[in-house]
Amino acid sequence: MSLNALEVRLRFDAERPLKVGTLARTGRDFVFQYDEPFLRLGLAISPLRLPLRPGVQVYDGRGRMDLFGVFEDAMPDSWGRRLIDRHFQRTVGRAPEVLERLACVGERAMGALTFHPPEEVAAQPDKGFDLAVLAQEAWDFDNNRVEDALPELRRMAGTSGGARPKVLVGLPAADAPQAPVLPGDADLPPEYAHWIVKFNTQADGPDAGPLEFAYAELAAAAGAAIPAHRLIETSVGRFFAVRRFDRPAPGRRLHLHSAAGLLHADFRTPGDEYDVLFRLTESLTHDHAQSCELFRRACLNVLACNRDDHLKNFAYLMDAKGTWLLAPFFDFTFQQGPNGWQTLSVAGEGQNPRRQHLLRLAAQADLKPKEARAIIDQVRAALTGFPALADRLQLTKATTAQVLARIREMDA
Repeated sequence: MSLNALEVRLRFDAERPLKVGTLARTGRDFVFQYDEPFLRLGLAISPLRLPLRPGVQVYDGRGRMDLFGVFEDAMPDSWGRRLIDRHFQRTVGRAPEVLERLACVGERAMGALTFHPPEEVAAQPDKGFDLAVLAQEAWDFDNNRVEDALPELRRMAGTSGGARPKVLVGLPAADAPQAPVLPGDADLPPEYAHWIVKFNTQADGPDAGPLEFAYAELAAAAGAAIPAHRLIETSVGRFFAVRRFDRPAPGRRLHLHSAAGLLHADFRTPGDEYDVLFRLTESLTHDHAQSCELFRRACLNVLACNRDDHLKNFAYLMDAKGTWLLAPFFDFTFQQGPNGWQTLSVAGEGQNPRRQHLLRLAAQADLKPKEARAIIDQVRAALTGFPALADRLQLTKATTAQVLARIREMDA
């Protein structure tokens, strides 16, 4: 029997979860109704497409989303979805429906939204894990060498976004490398924090983790708001790890909403404009500094050739007071993009954006010319550090040459 309704809660901390409302399916439509006490709090979890108002709201079905964007953001993407769907098929005999996927996510979603009732599973001990074993299991599953994933991998990867294999874990302080890796949905000790560890696929090659680490270092040097990050060495490879910014401290959460989810936009198809992001950022934050930060990220994506800069790779965080800010910069690495095009066009240019297009974009976003030129120059200066990073991280000569050629081409 399929699941027809879920209670949605907002959990900024462990002690005081707030009932947001009820998400349900009626026939072919998804509907949502806010709880009356929640409406009085004034916390707009999705102000554009699911505004705070009484009564039943029906999902308009726009874009390629299954349901309201704010709940779609809590769903796993292709990698996590495969884990859930494969296990559901083996245990139930069919693919899960949309609300059943959300029920499997339960309290483990990215951000602060939780969905009830969660999947009924036996309590699992918070024992330590070996990342090398999880990586090997992820590769075996990704290459269809096993029919179902280990419960530990489903637990830690079943809510993750993106196409690459990854796990949500608790990692100790960097100066305690021998401490065990804990599951990311556990109540972590004070000396631990929530992290995402990305495993490369066979198609990515062994440079994927070190290269993304190098790009994080370049972004930090350029002044971008970048999460804490590490390069983790294991017996089977080097993997990029990033601190989860939706978990600022043990027991605390922030509400996370992607630009794609806020706009109900089809992020998979190129054609959207950076200008859309600037207008969205201004409407949510009313903060010029946030527009400057967004422009810095646009410059980094263009000049460092990260052409996979779609709307789901930009997100916003809301705290318990209802204040919105840009989430830190994430998923920044060398990517040639769909057919070599920038996924988000820059002042109308998607095929070959350059400095002049970035300056036009800055003018559209009401940045002063002096501000824009200073940011571009800071990014260009930071990117000159790539050869030294490539050497320190022992990237292959082929990867180094390919990336360096594109960076120099974009700076020409």
